[in-house]
Parts: sequence; C-alpha cells; structure tokens
Amino acid sequence: MKAIPLIFASIILFPVVIAAQEGVFIGGELGMTIPLNLKSSDDIGFSDVASPGILIGLTGKWIYEKRLSLDAELNYQYNPANMQFWDVARYGDVTAHYQTASVLFSGKYYFSHKSTRPYTGIAFGGFFIFNDLSFVSSYTGTDNDRSVSYKINMWKPGFAPETGVVFELNRNTLLDLNASLILIPNIEDETVTEYIDGWPVLINKNPHANQHHLRFSVALLFKTKNRFR
Repeated sequence: MKAIPLIFASIILFPVVIAAQEGVFIGGELGMTIPLNLKSSDDIGFSDVASPGILIGLTGKWIYEKRLSLDAELNYQYNPANMQFWDVARYGDVTAHYQTASVLFSGKYYFSHKSTRPYTGIAFGGFFIFNDLSFVSSYTGTDNDRSVSYKINMWKPGFAPETGVVFELNRNTLLDLNASLILIPNIEDETVTEYIDGWPVLINKNPHANQHHLRFSVALLFKTKNRFR
C-alpha cells in the first residue's frame, strides 16, 4: 500500500522533473500595445477610442525539445483614451481608461536550435477587462446636464497568433522579442438605462464591442536549472 502514494507523487512530480531537466526559464516582460479596428471602417473600433499603451508582466518558458517550448504569461496592460476621438471640450470633459489583465499559455516552434531562434506560435487564455469612462458636462447643474459615468468589468477568452525571436545571451539568460495579434472575440455591446430629466435614456457602455490589439514585447528570462541546448 505504501507504493500507491509514491505512484501518485511520481505522477504529480514527473512534469516538474522533466521541465527541470530540459530547461525552464522565468523572467519579466515589458511592451507596448496598439489598439486595432478589425471591423468596418464605418464602425467604432478599439483604435478609435483608445491610444497605444504599455504592458508589464511575468513570463515563463519550458524548452522541452530543441525546437519546441511551452510558455505562460501573466500580464497587465493599460491604454489611455484617444483624446482626438473624445475631444468634446465644448460640451465637457471626458476621462477614459482601458485596462486588461491576462493569463496566456502558448506553444512555440523554433526554426533553429542555435543561439538565435526565430519562432512562431499561438497563445490561448483569458482576459479580464476593466474600463471606465467619465463625462462631466459643461452644463452641470442645468437642465442640459448630460454628465455620465460608467465602468465595464468582464472576463473573456481570447487567442493570439505570434512570432518572434529568442536570443541566448549566455547559458543562463534568454532575450525574447515577441509580436502578437491579440484577438478577443464576442465582446457584446453593453447598455444601461439612465434617467435624464425624468426620461429613460439607453446608453451604450461599450460602443467599440471589441479590444483587438497588436502587442510588441521584450522579455528577459533566467534559467532555473540546466542548459538551453
């Protein structure tokens, strides 16, 4: 009977042992995000309402074969408002923020197993989106006051085709340059009823309906055990 716990322990620890033997790297990531509008040019898209922003995160890479790896990322990104779109100074002041926290898992194929390794891959994961917008009308306190404030919090699955190149700086350190197309489908319009002058008004809280974007990042990773090659 003592063998049973050992079997279960072996099953649980086997991937960890294999990972350590083949090469596991962990580190930090910095990057920028560029909003896109992948819909009709006549529709409002993410690039209309948001400006390029920043990304920070933690990343890990398990190179389990010379040309294959499994990666994991925990990221946060922030995109400020595109004030050319929100320029309504004559009517009031607008502040808007677009923020996303994501957990991604990806598989990568490397075209070389030398110290410089171009690659392609695809990532899947979840995106927690929390946006806010506030409009303070110039007519506050009058019958023409149309001030409004709302927040959006939602969790959506998504995926990302990606490409990049990994440089082996030394046997303990990797530099990973990555470009990804982040696709978050099925974000529906969200509406809320506000009462203005006693009349119900339907307000669209999420008029752009998606937050697709390009992401460019640089990650510096350090070996936890064993060699890159």
